[in-house]
Amino acid sequence: MPTAPTQPRLAERPPPRPSRPRWPLTAGVVLLGWCLLAWTVFGAGINTAPFFGDIPSRSQYVESGMACLTALLPVALLLLIGRLAGSRWGLLLLAVPAVLLVPLGLEMLSKPGDPTDPSAGRAVGASDVFADLTRPSWASAVVLFVVLGAVLVARRRRARALPSGGARALPSGGGTTP
Repeated sequence: MPTAPTQPRLAERPPPRPSRPRWPLTAGVVLLGWCLLAWTVFGAGINTAPFFGDIPSRSQYVESGMACLTALLPVALLLLIGRLAGSRWGLLLLAVPAVLLVPLGLEMLSKPGDPTDPSAGRAVGASDVFADLTRPSWASAVVLFVVLGAVLVARRRRARALPSGGARALPSGGGTTP
């Protein structure tokens, strides 16, 4: 004699909880990251543009190169926040352009600048990381660290709200799901 199955039938199972759509969050993260990238690239480009026959100095090239490289920190934080919030493949729309900042920044750091400038051969220093053009990147990184902390606290609270064993309570109150 066959025994009754221990699993409830498919018709008896409650419907799964609908998950939130991830695309609005992904779109927001990507658009915010693109704005940061555009601000950085335009700032670096204007800083080193040869307006009216002027040749940019070595200091301007170093500042612009460091602006491109320091913009990677807030972009990486945006990608991490997006990933923790459930976004996946859409974040590549931000990650791929951000990777292009590395060769751009390194190329600007390698330019000699105006040969008549007294600082034409100066080396890149640690203080260049905190130059004027890098300040928006550092300010946005601080804000994004706070947002990342809030996301992690919210995830921890949500995890503690689950019953022990990692099971979710069913909406009908009829038990838990694994």
